[in-house]
Amino acid sequence: MEFTIQLDRDDWKKFQAYLQKEFQKGASALPGSFWLNALLIGVMVFIFLFLFPQGEAFHWHTAGVVAAFFILTFILFLLNLTRMTKAFEPSDRGIFVGEHHFKFDEDGIHSRGEGYEGRHAWSAVMNIERSDGMILVFMDSAYAFLFPEHKLKDPDTLYQYINAQHQSARR
Repeated sequence: MEFTIQLDRDDWKKFQAYLQKEFQKGASALPGSFWLNALLIGVMVFIFLFLFPQGEAFHWHTAGVVAAFFILTFILFLLNLTRMTKAFEPSDRGIFVGEHHFKFDEDGIHSRGEGYEGRHAWSAVMNIERSDGMILVFMDSAYAFLFPEHKLKDPDTLYQYINAQHQSARR
């Protein structure tokens, strides 16, 4: 089975969104839960205020400054996360964006593009997934060949073929 596919930045963004979603599934849900963390912080604040009473007056000015500090810290975190995501976007001169030629056979996956040529045996394939309109052939936890289904002539045939080859290599 042979075909050529054109990948662009939107394909990369879709793949990154998929990886982030899968990472969140794999992480332990309870310790990272927003509501659990908010409850724990509330309990700690209550204990702190109970152990160290400040008199009868509540200092709104201090509370405002502390709240502004935490809000600013959260905004800076989000901005840095956005900057980091943009820093790892593929370059127009790199090998992700552009035309890729693939050949699947009994020996493995043969790929060729602008400035690269590669061959991967079926035994190197860790996992094959179909999700969010993409067929993903994982070679490692975050390294995968990406095949957007809307850019393929017959995605069902491709998915069945690579699954069959992968299964036969695992035996």
